[in-house]
Amino acid sequence: MKTEKLIAKLEKMFPESKPVCTMEWNGRLGGIWFRGSEDVLADGERVFDNYNMDWNYGMNPRIDRVLDEAGWYAEPYDAGTCMAYPIN
Repeated sequence: MKTEKLIAKLEKMFPESKPVCTMEWNGRLGGIWFRGSEDVLADGERVFDNYNMDWNYGMNPRIDRVLDEAGWYAEPYDAGTCMAYPIN
C-alpha cells in the first residue's frame, strides 16, 4: 500500500497515533513516523510501548495488524519513537 493511503487509513482508525511521512522526521521519503508514539489510544492502550514484550517490536497489536495487512512493518527508532516501513 502506498504511504499516503496507509497514513490516511491509520489517521482514520487510530488518530491518536498521529502518523505522518518520515519526511517530517528526517527529511527522507519512504516511511511513516508515528508522532503520537507515546500517546494512548481511545481503548486505553498505548500506540507504542517499547517495553511491552508481548507486542511485536512494541507496536500496538491492532496497529501492527493494519501495517502487516498493508505490507508494512513497525520498527522502533528509540524507546519512545516508532516508524513503519514497507516490506520489500
